[in-house]
Amino acid sequence: MIKEGLSKDPEGYGYANKAEISEITVGEGMQIHFIDGAKLKAASDSLLDTVTPQENWEFLVLLNGLPKSKMVIQKDENGAYQVTEFGGNPNTLAYAIHALQVVGEVTEPTLIRERDEYIAAFKEGNQEFIIAPQPASSADSKGLTSNPDPQPPEHLIDVLQAMQSDTSDDGKDGAGTIASAYYAEDNNQLTKPIIISAIIALAAVFLIWTYLRRRKQPEHM
Repeated sequence: MIKEGLSKDPEGYGYANKAEISEITVGEGMQIHFIDGAKLKAASDSLLDTVTPQENWEFLVLLNGLPKSKMVIQKDENGAYQVTEFGGNPNTLAYAIHALQVVGEVTEPTLIRERDEYIAAFKEGNQEFIIAPQPASSADSKGLTSNPDPQPPEHLIDVLQAMQSDTSDDGKDGAGTIASAYYAEDNNQLTKPIIISAIIALAAVFLIWTYLRRRKQPEHM
């Protein structure tokens, strides 16, 4: 079914031709969980306590062993499974699934989908950890070989709560993402020293230019 659907527009789905589609295989997949908005409002230190499992499973579609697209399998009211979505950039999903595989033996490995972004969550002992969603560009560059960076969930919970209460137009038109909000502080910390260094460099150039200009001025008789 997937091959038939993709074959209707290979280039539109990111494939070179129908022959390439004939080589695809189904890779790893996980059940999707959604965040309950009411539970999120009251959350403080656990994201896992806010999620609800869905009758949806998202799978990677592989070409030559690498993620090429993705698909969603859903259980209908009769209990039958069917493909409901296919296509799209698989890299952020691949990173989240890969992250849960890399952390090894953990309890409650959970894949959360929120605003079309993917959050990996799990427990080690009694401690809960999350792996924040990756921007598409970051996931593209990391591929499936990078080690994830598990963190306690508190900061991500704060970000999600802020986005939940944001009623501005920016929040409605999709201008902001969970990933950009989550990493905003790190980006600011990186930008500040760059700006300071640039200011110092400009000041040094100005002082040198002033000194050289004074040396070139003719002495008065």
